[in-house]
Order: sequence, then C-alpha cells, then structure tokens
Amino acid sequence: MIAGAAIGDARTIRGEHVRRGLSVALAVAVLAGCQTAADVANLPPGGRPNLEAKFVGTSGSAAGGSAFFSDKGNELNISIWLGSVGPGEFRVVIHERGNCSSPNGFSAGPPWAPPGVPLAVILLRKNDDTRTMTARMPGYHHHVPDGVMGRSVVVHAGGYGSLEAEPGVKNNRIVCAVIGTPEDLFPRLGF
Repeated sequence: MIAGAAIGDARTIRGEHVRRGLSVALAVAVLAGCQTAADVANLPPGGRPNLEAKFVGTSGSAAGGSAFFSDKGNELNISIWLGSVGPGEFRVVIHERGNCSSPNGFSAGPPWAPPGVPLAVILLRKNDDTRTMTARMPGYHHHVPDGVMGRSVVVHAGGYGSLEAEPGVKNNRIVCAVIGTPEDLFPRLGF
C-alpha cells in the first residue's frame, strides 16, 4: 500500500511538473506575442506594411502558392512560392484589377505597370513541383496612388505568349491573387 502511494505521489509530482512546464511555455508564448502593431505588420521604414497575395488556381489549374511584396526604395521586391504545377517556365505579372473571380483569370484585367515604368514580367523556371524565388521590380511601389495595392498578381504558363485573356476562354493564366494586407482588404468592422 505504501509503495502504491509512493507511485501515485510520483505520478502527481510528475503531472504537476508537466502542468507547470506547460504553464511556463504558455506564458512565454503570450509574452512573445506582446509586440507592437508595427512589429506584427512588419512595417518598412515608410511605415506601411508589406503586402501579400494568396494564389488561387484559374483555367482549371490546381496550382497554388503565395507572393509577398516589400517596398525597397525605388523598387518593389517580390518573393513568390508556386506549387502543384510541375516543371516548366512561368511568367509572373501584375494585372490592373484586384479581381480573381472569373474561372479563367479574365477578371484581373490586362497586364499593368505604373505610368512611365516598363511592364515587369518575372520569368520563373521550375525543375520540380514547387519553386520559391525572389525578384526586383524597379519603379513599382505598393501604397502610392499608382501602386500594386489592390491589384492582382497572375502567373502565366509558358515563357512566352500572350498575357491577354478573353471572357470564358481558357488561357495561360494558371493562378491569380489579389494583392493587399488583411487590414486593407478587409477593413475593421468596429470590433
């Protein structure tokens, strides 16, 4: 009986240590979350948060991924992750409208560049199923009146060919995403 009580006490002590360890880990996680809004939003020197876009397949594509944008002086840096499309060449282009609702990506509108800036067509070459890359887009910005905020980023299959689309016609637009931040795309509702 005494041995049983000792084992029970050991289990209780061990359980208490586990509970304390979990409590400490939880407290550390909560305190680590005590960052300023600027830290959480990853604010660059200009004070505006970096942007992102989550790709959705178009034209029957199962592709997915994301793009992240950061304003760096007189250029925009873009980091792209593209998956589920296999090897090949792809072009990443900013499009005029922030709308990816059509099945073939037509709703994103035509390719877009800021006034006086050449169209940035980023060539992405893949040897396997997934690919991550970073590129520079000189003359592009994100929160200025002629910035990429609220526009679309579209990935086109193939290293060359038309970037245009027609309503209801399958084309080379394989993924589309609206560019923004959660706060910009979904304004606070007074909560």
